[in-house]
Amino acid sequence: MPPSPGRPRTISPDAVSLVALRLFDDRGFDAVSMDDVAAEAGVSRRSLFRLFPSKQALVWGGLDEFVARFRAALAADDRGDALAALRSAYVTASVFPDGQLEVTRRRLRVIHVTPALDLRADPRLTALTDEIHRFLVARDPDADELAAAVRAHAFAAVVSSALTWWAEHDDGRPEDVLARAFAVGTLV
Repeated sequence: MPPSPGRPRTISPDAVSLVALRLFDDRGFDAVSMDDVAAEAGVSRRSLFRLFPSKQALVWGGLDEFVARFRAALAADDRGDALAALRSAYVTASVFPDGQLEVTRRRLRVIHVTPALDLRADPRLTALTDEIHRFLVARDPDADELAAAVRAHAFAAVVSSALTWWAEHDDGRPEDVLARAFAVGTLV
């Protein structure tokens, strides 16, 4: 009787993503293939594609968790100051566990230098900006629509700029850098 194959090896999507992000960060996103990632991570190409259907998916992991933390923090904030509520929700969403700091930093650096990964092109972030616009109008029904739209986009730009700066400078924790960025802003 042949030996049983045993339990299949469990592949950690976070570990594979970190391997990929290190490669992308060191060599450039366009210079690394999915085959390179599979080989470096020690997984089959088939397993890699089962976890991540594209190279972009390897980079964009974690975004859904960030958006979920942001939405939960915003929903829990009942203060009347909409801008303060948004700043607080973004800072809360930017608190990453220590074990996720390297992957987050590398992810942001890869996104920053890869035009095909432009943050503004991701539909989840576009939807979040639209949601912030609606939030601002809902909190102040007399609000000027243009001002609310500008503020929603300004928030997105401040968050993107501050977190990218953090990723490139290794200066403290992302939530602290974001709080500092909000302290210098005038629209947000």
